[in-house]
This record gives sequence, structure tokens and C-alpha cells, in this order.
Amino acid sequence: MTETDHVQTTPPELAFPVAEAMVRACRDTFGPTLRAVVLTGSLARNEGSYLVRDGRRELQSDVEAMVVLHDGAALPSRHSSRALCRLAQSHLADRGINVEVSFSVVHANYLRELPPHIYSYELRACGVVLFGEADILGLIPDFSAAELSHEDAWRMLANRLIEQMESAGDGSLQLGGMRYRSIKLCLDVASAMLVFSGRFEAGYRARLVRMEEFALTPEARNLPVDMVEFMPVLRQCVALKLEPERANELGSGFEGQVTSWAWKAWLWQLQRMAPVTAEESVELMVRAFGRSQGIKRLLRGWLYAVRRTGWLASALYWPKWTITAMKGLTPRHAIYLSAYRWHMACSAQTAAELPACMDGVRELLPIAGNPAPHEAAALAAQLVWNYKEFTTETRA
Repeated sequence: MTETDHVQTTPPELAFPVAEAMVRACRDTFGPTLRAVVLTGSLARNEGSYLVRDGRRELQSDVEAMVVLHDGAALPSRHSSRALCRLAQSHLADRGINVEVSFSVVHANYLRELPPHIYSYELRACGVVLFGEADILGLIPDFSAAELSHEDAWRMLANRLIEQMESAGDGSLQLGGMRYRSIKLCLDVASAMLVFSGRFEAGYRARLVRMEEFALTPEARNLPVDMVEFMPVLRQCVALKLEPERANELGSGFEGQVTSWAWKAWLWQLQRMAPVTAEESVELMVRAFGRSQGIKRLLRGWLYAVRRTGWLASALYWPKWTITAMKGLTPRHAIYLSAYRWHMACSAQTAAELPACMDGVRELLPIAGNPAPHEAAALAAQLVWNYKEFTTETRA
């Protein structure tokens, strides 16, 4: 029996209240314009995380759903979407379930136009229709694993690495702390390698099986991490993602080991996408990759930053942003590169060299404040803020 054989699906005492609360909130908000409510994420895959406290299972994974409205119905504002999340959270709290809820509200065309990304693939394979048209997910294009975007997998790994920085210095073993984020980062290292090999599967358990198979092939020798070291940790991470109360079973050096693997995998991906030789510097590879995507994508990224900041408020940053754009960097790529610089500064530099290294990080951030400019933790907080502000609500 493997470490994950004993894991059960979502307990009924949690599954029913979640479904009822999501549908109730959406029907109250959208009425007859509501076409479907689809549960997404780890709960839809029966891979939600729970902790047992006082003999009760507590849902720890966020609850994520997609709301499809009939064509012609107005999509809600950001303020209205947040109100919908609060309403669903209130319904769940009434049932003794305290959890973060997020909704994406779309029209059917959104599903038809989804790109070949990990999210699209898993949504089509594992999404659960809670209300409305049972076949709504059939509108998503039926991508094969070989068609999945390499850039999407590269972005996913960079996003996880930056999100992990938010917990830097947090020694808590509780879900949401540094340890849990490192568990998810390990799982995403495996996902990224599977995407680049055309072997990706929906769901952590299925991906573990594919990685077990992949690790035995001659191709595995070209992977960025040693499979003999990686696979036992991956097996444990799959089990602990599903049973987070066992997270203290991991050794004290776990977080650093996984972070090292993730950066190696991120660079390995970049080397396969950038139109330059692998001997070039990381910065030159990122810049070359950005330029290869064309001026339209570059401008779209910076126009989003201008709109997000406000035309007048952003004017102060236009000179810096222009210089960064001329280097071929979008806001996203500049933030990713600054995260890499931060990692290298913290892992390799002496205390005397740290200020100059941190100046290099601040140089790339679209907006960098002055408080404690050379303290790694303070700069990590600024980097995470830029990431959330300029990348999480756009594909640019």
C-alpha cells in the first residue's frame, strides 16, 4: 500500500455545506442570469487539505469556483465579486466552516477561448458542476498533455517561489505557513517537469504515478534534479498535501532543499524557452525570451501596470518603466528576475555584499519603496506586493 492509498475523498460533512453555500450565494446574487456554478481547484479533484482538531475535520484548502452567466448578462465589478465571496464565506461560517472563498465570473466564451494551460486542462478534467448545465465544461478545448504551454508551467513555478517568499522566516508548521507552501512547491516542481516532457496529468496522485514512471526512463537523466533524491520527497509531499497534520514529519532542511530544486527547475525551463544559448546569463535569457514574444505583449504588460496604478499616479514611474521595457522586460518578467536576484543574494552573498545585491533587486521592481531597502525580509515583502499588484489578475 502506498502512502496515499488510505486518503479519503472530501468528507460529506464538508462537501455538502460547501456545495450548498456556493450555489446559494450565486443564485441569490445572479438570479435567472446564472448558467452554471463549477467547483474548481483541489476540492474538485478530491485533494483538499484538512486538519483534524478535537476529533473534527477542518477544511484548510481555499474553496474556488467558476460562475458562468448567460450571454448578455453583465459581469460583476471587482467590488461585487468580493461581496459574493464574503456572502459565500458567511454561509459557510454559519455551518461552522471558516475558509477563504474565491469566484471567477465569466461568460461561456471564456471557456471556449481558454488557452492550453494547466488550469484549463485540470478544469476540463476535474471540474465539478454544482448547478446548471451539466456539460458546460465540454466547451473547454480538449488539449492533450503535449499541447500544454511551457511558458505557463514556467510562470507557475515562478509564482509559487514568490508566494513562498511571503512566508520567509515563518517557522510555523500550520497550513498556510512556510512548510505547507514548500510542500506545494515540491508538487509544482514535478508538475513543471511533466509539462515540459508532455506527460502531465490532472491531480497530484496521477502526477505522482507519471513521475514514478518518468524517473525510470533514460530521459530522466536530463532533468534538473536528481530523481533518486527527489522522488522520496515527492511521495511524502503528495501524502502530506492530503494530510497536512503530518507536516512535522519533514526534516528541518526540507524548505531549503525544495527551494533549491525549484530554482534549478525554473532555470532549466527558461533555458528551453529562451532563443539564446544556455551559457548566457539568466538576465539575458529572460530579456531574450521577452523580446521573442513581440512588442505587443510587452506593451500590454506595461499598459496594465499604468491602468492598475492610475494614469496620474503612475507618471512618477514612467522613466523607470520605459528603461525596463527597453530591456525587453514586462512587469511580470522584471518581477520574476528580481525574485531570482533576491534568492541568489540571500543564498550566496556575504553580509557586506548584501546591500549592493538588494539594490539590484529594487532596480527591477516596478514600484520599490525606501523603508529598510537593504533588509532581505523587507525587500521580500515589497517584491511580493509587486507580484500581487501587477501579475495575479492578468495574463500579461
